[in-house]
Amino acid sequence: MRVLSRRAEPDLAVRVAGEPDRGVPVVLVHGMASDHSTWRPLAASLRRQGRGVVSVDLRGHGRSGRPDGPYRLDDFRDDLVYVLDNLGIHVADVVGHSLGAHTALRLAMYEPSRVRRMVLEEVPPMPRDEADLSEGITMKATPGEQIRGLVALARNPFPVFRFDGRMGDEIVAEFDVCAPQWWSELPRVSASTMVISGGERSFLPPRHLRTVSEALPDSRFVILDAGHSVHRDRRAEFIRHVEGFLGR
Repeated sequence: MRVLSRRAEPDLAVRVAGEPDRGVPVVLVHGMASDHSTWRPLAASLRRQGRGVVSVDLRGHGRSGRPDGPYRLDDFRDDLVYVLDNLGIHVADVVGHSLGAHTALRLAMYEPSRVRRMVLEEVPPMPRDEADLSEGITMKATPGEQIRGLVALARNPFPVFRFDGRMGDEIVAEFDVCAPQWWSELPRVSASTMVISGGERSFLPPRHLRTVSEALPDSRFVILDAGHSVHRDRRAEFIRHVEGFLGR
């Protein structure tokens, strides 16, 4: 792991494979309570194709530092900008899961020219209005996902041990506020995008993810009936879709 040290913000740990400053590298961004290691199978497959790969530990996760103040969604976005700048990456393809997908999307909205292609796996959208809020979507795994999560935890407990637990309530609170401006800025995204839903077994209703896909200028929508962690529970199929979409 490479640690990018900063004075006023938490240090960021990244795993760099290949030469990310040559060609178009792939940046991998994990979900909440995970870390870069969740992407090992995909990263290895991308490297066999000759792609440079950067796997990020978001602040409060893995070997990255923790902020003194609260966690904010835009801070995760700004961390990705810092990683790209520090590694000399002008344009990247980005793959994100859950919180990482939301972070990737904020990056593509904020600096559209930095993202060429993007894969958003189970991306949680901001609530559009009171109707979205009243639906009361709970970020809770189904029993099947809980069992698969326990198996994954037994195999690799470190991501959960290193996770800053106070983050959860602070981030969920941001999703409990109507944000129509977030939706109005989606057309700013210039990246070709694939939105992947885990189907009805996920706590995120597929119709919401489809709506995100339809709001993006250049997007396709895919359902892989796996629940919230598609890349973990339908690994081969997920990798095939991602590599076919990203190309070289």
